[in-house]
Amino acid sequence: MFCHVEPEQVICIHDVSSIYRVPLLLEDQGIVDYFCHRLNLPIEMRPRKMLTKWKEMSDRSDRLLEQTSIALVGKYTKLSDSYASVIKALEHSALAINYKLEVKYIDSADLEPAALQEEPVKYHEAWQKLCSADGVLVPGGFGVRGTEGKIQAINWARRQKKPFLGVCLGMQLAVCEFARNVLGWADSNSTEFDPETKHPVVIEMPEHNPGQMGGTMRLGKRRTLFKSTSSVLRKLYGDAEYVDERHRHRFEVNPELKHHFEDKGFRFVGQDLEGERMEIIELEDHPYFVGVQYHPEFTSRPIKPSPPYFGLLLAASGKLQNYLQKGCRLSPRDTYSDRSGSSSPDSEISEIKFPSLS
Repeated sequence: MFCHVEPEQVICIHDVSSIYRVPLLLEDQGIVDYFCHRLNLPIEMRPRKMLTKWKEMSDRSDRLLEQTSIALVGKYTKLSDSYASVIKALEHSALAINYKLEVKYIDSADLEPAALQEEPVKYHEAWQKLCSADGVLVPGGFGVRGTEGKIQAINWARRQKKPFLGVCLGMQLAVCEFARNVLGWADSNSTEFDPETKHPVVIEMPEHNPGQMGGTMRLGKRRTLFKSTSSVLRKLYGDAEYVDERHRHRFEVNPELKHHFEDKGFRFVGQDLEGERMEIIELEDHPYFVGVQYHPEFTSRPIKPSPPYFGLLLAASGKLQNYLQKGCRLSPRDTYSDRSGSSSPDSEISEIKFPSLS
């Protein structure tokens, strides 16, 4: 009455059980019809069909019974928003297999031997969290603090055959861990942390000039070619020959040392177009040990989870081998219906028809 807002323009967004219910709440109140009328948008397609799978996903999120846990080993764990895109990618994957997600946040510094002397309670609590998790994720980051703790977590996941995913720095540290404990190069490191190491398994990109401020990172969408037809990650990507994913890094695996790793079953199954940059690693004789130089969480979407994260959740829940044996198909219980006619609402946006204005 006093702010010149029509009653039909008032939309009630009350508390709901999950954020995925908000679009359904808005659509139920006719917000799309109102916008079409108010903005004179003669759209021929209504979102109800588009939101069919979205509603199924929202319903599923409210009645999940089984649970799987992922240990997120990082250095910014006191503020979970630091890993917001990572957490969402895990959620998307957990929902896709009908599992409730529990994230165990572990400060990587608490896993280091020094923590046992300084703060033994935190040390033992961190290791208890790690050992009780169904899978391990080491995300990206910068700086030397906590890196040795991440390497400890990677070493434990490799030896205990625990599903592992390393993203960006997580992949680089997996290379360092393998070089130290399998190849026997005890001082192996990234030149980011030890410029004088005799075994620089991770190095600065050739075009990176550390003395120049700005524009020193490899950013944006880049193409990665699969070099192996037996790659687990390739199968998870739908047996694709290549993938386009977003990057954000200054350091890379030293390509000159590649053959030392592959001789021991540590495979570089994905490389850039020139074959100079190592983009994807996989470890033979392991349920799921994968590292990617890019950031797959940036392209993860509800109903369309990121394949590397999806593989981690499948492995953590004990479903990966069955999924691969079935030709990368979920069981009927886990599959969303096809009544909406597409794999995700994203793909149907392009189908919205606007009549010609001419």
